Amino acid sequence: MEEQANLLPGVATAHDLMHRVVDLQGRINQLTTQFAAKTEKKTKRHPVLYAIGGFLIAFTLITSTPLKVITYLPTLPFFSMGGTELQLAVWNIVNLIVSAIIGAILYKVIAKTADKSRSQKNAAIDQSNQRVEANNQALAQSIEQTKQEIFAVQQQWASQVAPWYPMDYDSIEAVDFFLAAVRNHRATTVQEMVNLYETEMHQRRMEAGQQQILNQQRIGNMLQIGNLFMQGQILNQAQQINANTASASGNLDWMARAMGKR
Repeated sequence: MEEQANLLPGVATAHDLMHRVVDLQGRINQLTTQFAAKTEKKTKRHPVLYAIGGFLIAFTLITSTPLKVITYLPTLPFFSMGGTELQLAVWNIVNLIVSAIIGAILYKVIAKTADKSRSQKNAAIDQSNQRVEANNQALAQSIEQTKQEIFAVQQQWASQVAPWYPMDYDSIEAVDFFLAAVRNHRATTVQEMVNLYETEMHQRRMEAGQQQILNQQRIGNMLQIGNLFMQGQILNQAQQINANTASASGNLDWMARAMGKR
């Protein structure tokens, strides 16, 4: 009774410290998954695309809308000089020149609008990145604090538990078993609780091995039943083929006899 009373507080302390470390490590793992990555700014410009877009918009407006009348009128004198071909050639040149001028104006408008939109997006990204940075710093601080708590628990373990606790059994499963065994008077010494634990683990491994053998036997039986079923289907198909062949052969014999009688 005295040995059990002396062992129980130590095992309880080992149990509490072990669970404390595991819980703290779980907290670190959870905090680690909450780190977020920053978003990159949108800094790329596309001046060539802006220029092409402005020119195409201007050229389309001039050549595909009633505005083409404006550029057509100056080309009328060229009709008397060289006919329709010269007038159309001059008209195309005028359209290109006017499109280039208007396209240059549109380029500035498009570029300014794109730069404004990009600046707004970058400002929003900066704010988001600031929140991410603040959150990541808070997480890092929490992780560091948790590590300090783990270190403190480890120091307590080293001073209070390590001198008597069997070092090869520093696991949640083992310490839970030890505490239950001592509380229920199944073990009164360290040696007894370790021997009892090894006996229990051996029994579990044996049961697990037997269960695995049973599962393999079930799988083998299922495969065997499946093979028998397939063999039965193949046999039935063969019997059906033989029956069909015999029937066809009988029909041919009957036709041959009938033709012979004629």
